[in-house]
Amino acid sequence: MCIALFFWFLVWITKERGMGAGDIKLGLLIGLFNGFPGNVIAIFLGFMIGAIASVYMILIKKKTMKDTVPFGPFLIIGSLISLLYSPYILNWYINLL
Repeated sequence: MCIALFFWFLVWITKERGMGAGDIKLGLLIGLFNGFPGNVIAIFLGFMIGAIASVYMILIKKKTMKDTVPFGPFLIIGSLISLLYSPYILNWYINLL
């Protein structure tokens, strides 16, 4: 539920130019399936994978800074990685501290 509220806030702030209602629904499902702290890891991974892919597409001139890139596929990839590997990622992160 918190992930969906976070995405609703982002949609409200950006006036649906950055994200859409589909991301809110997807955030709710990610929160239900991954639980805490897996949902935080999933969202973080989704943002990071999306940023890396977007920068890559800009570098190879496939997209420009003004183009939009759908965020849903990156959220799904981050959620799947988190669903499978969140205990390992969390242990790795804790050992860094």
